[in-house]
Amino acid sequence: MKRTKKILALFLAAMMTTLSFSGCASEPSSSSSASQENTVKEVTFCESWDFEGGFFSLQAPNVTNGTYGLYYFLTNFYETLVRYEDGEIVPGLAERWEVSSDGLTYTFYLKQGIKFSDGTDFNAETVKINLDNIPGILAEFNGGWGLTSTLLDEVTVVDEYTVAVKLTTPYYGALQDFAVPMPMSMMSPAGYNEDGSLAEITKTKTLGTGPYMYDGQKENETYTFVRNPYFDRGESDVDVFHVKVIPDNDAKVLALRNGEIDMIVGQANLTYNTFEELSTAPGFTAVSSDATIQSRTMGFNVSHAPFNDPAVRLAANHAIDTQNISTNIFYGVETPADSVLDKELPYCDVDTGTYEYDVEKAKQILEDAGWVDSDGDGIREKDGVKLSGNLLYATDQASLGDLSSVLAAQLKEVGFEITPVGKEQMVYFQDISNGDFDLAIAITNAIPSDPYLLISRCLTNTVIDNYLAQGLAGMENADELINSLNAMTNEDEIQSVYNTLLQELHDEATIIPLTRVKGMAAYDTNVISSYEFYNQPDYTDVSAIIMK
Repeated sequence: MKRTKKILALFLAAMMTTLSFSGCASEPSSSSSASQENTVKEVTFCESWDFEGGFFSLQAPNVTNGTYGLYYFLTNFYETLVRYEDGEIVPGLAERWEVSSDGLTYTFYLKQGIKFSDGTDFNAETVKINLDNIPGILAEFNGGWGLTSTLLDEVTVVDEYTVAVKLTTPYYGALQDFAVPMPMSMMSPAGYNEDGSLAEITKTKTLGTGPYMYDGQKENETYTFVRNPYFDRGESDVDVFHVKVIPDNDAKVLALRNGEIDMIVGQANLTYNTFEELSTAPGFTAVSSDATIQSRTMGFNVSHAPFNDPAVRLAANHAIDTQNISTNIFYGVETPADSVLDKELPYCDVDTGTYEYDVEKAKQILEDAGWVDSDGDGIREKDGVKLSGNLLYATDQASLGDLSSVLAAQLKEVGFEITPVGKEQMVYFQDISNGDFDLAIAITNAIPSDPYLLISRCLTNTVIDNYLAQGLAGMENADELINSLNAMTNEDEIQSVYNTLLQELHDEATIIPLTRVKGMAAYDTNVISSYEFYNQPDYTDVSAIIMK
């Protein structure tokens, strides 16, 4: 299997996907009244970042200069060969597909009569162009959104609407990867230069097959998106939408309240107490998705004392009150988690046991292991080592500062001294990748990437992710088992490996499950009647908005 050697870059790419910074809706000043007068239905969203990185489907740091404004709007412009829906892989741009008996070749039979927003026909040749170019454009970030893009061997045009994709090795998560908009969305050939690099046009236009498109309209940090004239597969109530750049979350809420924007989407843009307030405020509503997007966790660096002691980690698991965190930090929107991976995910319904919240049990575990408070300062120690460390979190994410304070307080109750340390997002990623942390708050990958991507990042001999690599560090054959998955085609064999790995992940007690993350949205009910979350709820789905 091909693997990137640039570990930091790959980890940064992967972590960017695992963080949910979805967009929010806003529109230019007095947009709502103007839209009604012109009988054009318009909605305005907001986003923390601008779109200066470009409008192509490959939103990787090496080509977007670190701006990710477009990421969670991608599905409005670009489509994939297959889609993820209610836990299943369903047709997308491909109406059906076949997998060879050896698991190496995926043959996609494409829908006919579809055009890109520039009028180019969608066919097998355009699929080949995209799949041939994706690995090279991602470069050192290839694999950050799933292993399949690293396993592409040969893409063959069988006929005008049939394409065969051969992998270098069987991979049980390939179809899930093909459903991930980044990087598997299909873009018009006009978006690529002859050498396979991205064309200049992608900086000012979207070139997908989705219901909307961007053609360069921007005024006062507000971008305007219109219908794709070639899209005729399904109705959409919104004719035009705008995205206004508002970096500050408090300013976003103020803009929603005073009518500058109509909608805010995503837990990175909307604090949970604000979500609670808007859910009952006259003229507004707030909704969350039924589906779990990701799981929020806290993990230990087992290479740092005292967290190399299993008893310390076991005690910490019993000291964390996830119900309290769910209720008081996340207002019940994020629900308590009893396993690192949601049991609704494939292969994850494994009865590993749970660590119930029990302060007295946590104290007893520490006492029995020799961790005592000998000087009465409230901090346990053993052999001259204090039961203390720093808790790293990303300051860019709403509510994580409050979460880190609560975690520190809960651990203090049993004798830990934990100091929260917040750092800007990219610095946080670098510290994680370099192993410069004692404890850290993190989040799993968005559906449908897990469990496939998370398990692949638990490799210990090739440290792609210094956070997840700790999870199975005590298991001698962990790497062998993880790598064996990538050549398996038998479902029973795959499940058997997962049973072993997930049990070990629980027993090592290195990663503490905290809560299940849901999609979030708040909107002005004078403008919007209802909103249904996309099958991958972290994406903003404009077509799912029903206007007043």
